Amino acid sequence: MTSHVLHASSPVIDIPLLVAVAVASVGAAVLLGLAIAAFLRRQSRPYLFVVLALGALLAQSVVAGLSIVGSLEANVHHLLEHGLDVALVALVIGAIYYARSVSREAEFD
Repeated sequence: MTSHVLHASSPVIDIPLLVAVAVASVGAAVLLGLAIAAFLRRQSRPYLFVVLALGALLAQSVVAGLSIVGSLEANVHHLLEHGLDVALVALVIGAIYYARSVSREAEFD
């Protein structure tokens, strides 16, 4: 039995899906650019974590796009998508945890 990701197994390029992934990629790239600008101003670890998380979000769109055009096999697509999900969540939780721990330390100073 073979497992297929829906948009990774079709021999025909799904144009609406490709457009959706392209729009998501542009949105993720804009957010990443804004996050980089904020990080350059603040230069703090939580902002760095947010930049890396948004980089993972953009990477998910790239993986989806490569899958749609047939450059990635379904199993590689699946592994990368879920790996990036884990990285994104870990980075966001890390940013929140670190920001809260630093703000608590500042209250005691």
